[in-house]
Amino acid sequence: MRKIMEERGIPMNRLRPMIYFEDFENDTENLKDGNPLENSKLLNNYLNENYSEEEISNLKVPKYFYEVIFDKPGGLVMPIIVEYEYEDGTKEKIKYPVQVWRKNDNEVSKLIKSNKKIINITLDPDLETADIDTSNNSWPKKQEDSDFDKFKKRIKG
Repeated sequence: MRKIMEERGIPMNRLRPMIYFEDFENDTENLKDGNPLENSKLLNNYLNENYSEEEISNLKVPKYFYEVIFDKPGGLVMPIIVEYEYEDGTKEKIKYPVQVWRKNDNEVSKLIKSNKKIINITLDPDLETADIDTSNNSWPKKQEDSDFDKFKKRIKG
């Protein structure tokens, strides 16, 4: 905060009383690589003050955290069936019940904790729900040939 104040030419005595975590400025950069338990000073201080060494050693921290946001463009309430494909080739299918739409009718966010890197997310992989537009059901978005491209390929042979 001092650095920003100096860059803008604001004297420190004009600063209102607030709480600053000056020692933890680089935590976001540190958390990108490696284990949060090892790289975050703020998290380490919290854990050391509130838990014993045995409890801390029993913590299982996933390597990857993903926030996946599902929206409902058609307006019809349906269960969310998702298939996560990991870097090692394994797949995991999860079915979220219809009740997830109760809190927010427009979008639902889910936090995915994993020790493996997700490379592909497919919504409704077995086409079980009443989804007309399946072009928006995957991440990363799959390139599909248009009807015109399919027609051209058929003519060329």
